[in-house]
Amino acid sequence: MSWLRLTLECHATSVESLSQLLEQFGAIAISSEARTDEALFAGVADDPVFWHRTAVSALFDDSIDLDILLACARNRIGTENLLNSRVEAVTDQNWLESQQAEHNAAVFADRLCIRPSWVETDKHYPDTLVLDPGLAFGSGRHATTALCLEWLATHSPDSQQVIDYGCGSGILALAAAKLGAGPVYAVDIDPQALLATETNARNNQLQDRIIVTAAAGADLSAADVLIANILLNPLMELAPDFAALLKTNGRLVLSGILAVQVEECLAAYAPWFNMVAPVFRDEWALLEGTRHTD
Repeated sequence: MSWLRLTLECHATSVESLSQLLEQFGAIAISSEARTDEALFAGVADDPVFWHRTAVSALFDDSIDLDILLACARNRIGTENLLNSRVEAVTDQNWLESQQAEHNAAVFADRLCIRPSWVETDKHYPDTLVLDPGLAFGSGRHATTALCLEWLATHSPDSQQVIDYGCGSGILALAAAKLGAGPVYAVDIDPQALLATETNARNNQLQDRIIVTAAAGADLSAADVLIANILLNPLMELAPDFAALLKTNGRLVLSGILAVQVEECLAAYAPWFNMVAPVFRDEWALLEGTRHTD
């Protein structure tokens, strides 16, 4: 069978958005490699590493319309951020098996297991989710997502109402529901993220415990836990909204923040939350706080 391998070069800040687009177009394998020497953060174990200039490669069936894909890529990350592109024909290699061999199950707090569909269930971990990797942040492999999964597995959300704001693939909402939370609200501005969350919820038989909703006009009642793995600027803008969405003494969990951004983010949330010491992994941080009375 013939395949096409598309390689796009971009800045590190565009890698995840670009990878998400490639997955939406049906890429069967996505990988990244350095085009410059300096690493923005050093991965541990199987975590990916992004560089200031990164090449993102994706393998497609040769029927893919590359003109449309490239136009969408320019629209998604900006023409100025798409630094280079290359297309190659690939034949007679089982790239899917090669990609699968690189991904194993991940366990958090010796309780929650995230495994791809081709890895057998480990009976030692009844709290297991099946998610096939397409994106780092969608499969638990990215440091920011791993920090959140570790927190959920350590702080049992059993019977608590949880909001996953900026749900992406839905991995955090699914993890909360698997660990006993309910109801769980999965919120995002991207329709494709909402669709992915719905699909993953059905695949894990959690559709009855997760309410998937667009951020615009979402009818959310005060929750016990709000978790958001997004980026600093939207997190800072959303601080008063998050305060309104949590009960008094409700717990806030924030990720997607670089270590150098911690103080700025803590200051933004101080008017509404008692924040505790951050937890770090590589150059990323997780922030936790408790909603206090106004």
